Amino acid sequence: MRPLIIAHRGASHLAPENTLTSFRLAKTLGADGFECDVQLTKDRHLVVAHDYFTDLKAGVHGNIPDMTFDELRKLDFGSWKGPEYAGEQIPTLEEVLEVAQGFQMIHIELKPYFDRDEEIADRVIDAVLDAGLEEKAVITAFEYGALRRVKERMPQMAICAMTSSPESQLVQPATFWEKLGLKKTDPLAEKLSSPQAVSEAAALLEDPNSLDEENSILLYYLKDRLNFLYSIFPGMNLAQILQQYYYQTDFVNYVAQFSFPVDYIGPEYHAFFRDKDLISNAHAHGFKVAPWPVGNDSRDDLRQLFRLDPELVVTNKPEVAIAILTGLGRWD
Repeated sequence: MRPLIIAHRGASHLAPENTLTSFRLAKTLGADGFECDVQLTKDRHLVVAHDYFTDLKAGVHGNIPDMTFDELRKLDFGSWKGPEYAGEQIPTLEEVLEVAQGFQMIHIELKPYFDRDEEIADRVIDAVLDAGLEEKAVITAFEYGALRRVKERMPQMAICAMTSSPESQLVQPATFWEKLGLKKTDPLAEKLSSPQAVSEAAALLEDPNSLDEENSILLYYLKDRLNFLYSIFPGMNLAQILQQYYYQTDFVNYVAQFSFPVDYIGPEYHAFFRDKDLISNAHAHGFKVAPWPVGNDSRDDLRQLFRLDPELVVTNKPEVAIAILTGLGRWD
């Protein structure tokens, strides 16, 4: 059986990520499903967006968990990708689930904000049940307490335990840092691309006066990524968080110790390239695998993954993945 192609935040290479346009385009391109990120607004609406802060996608400074739904709906979440997407609104989960009706699978990533969103798992389950998509939905999260709640309430609903490295939340290509105001020659750009990126970011946030006003969006970005780390490990300091990632080095055995059953594990692509036995070890423990990309996945990345025979692949470029699968011809 050929792997399912799951469009990461929709067809996000071509259209603005996590928008209805992006999800609909994924269907046009032949994706079997799509992945989306769900947050709660200040007034407790479920909306679909990856970053907590709005600066990069809407061009206005704000923090989704601290904004109302009406405030967010007034923002333009499409123009950053191109003028043809001007006026694209942040979607609700309910709107996204309507689009999901035409797919085989939808991955819904829970993004709680610190310890404020204990009800997010139940709210998402309710929305999935109302849409009649419980057999198509896979609930994913880096915060495993939320996944435990899913299995407590709906043992039959599929879940995916996600993992990454803390550096992958911050390490970006030089072109990305340039967009945020850093020049390639800026020593800070080199520091933020080093193995110590997390510590460097934390130190910068402790002394924000070291940057001028032109780099304010850089501070917002770093704070957003660190807030994500603090939110998936509630109550822990940075040293404790880094220790948790050390424990996750052997992620299959780490998840095998959970007190609740897990259906999928979701490390990023390069974990599978480093450990060619990762998939077989996962299967031996009864887990399916759901590789996902950091940055823009390349054709070479996708080809390497398909050689490993995963159950599915999450990709920013579903049309490229499908073309590669067609060329391989192994599942005809």
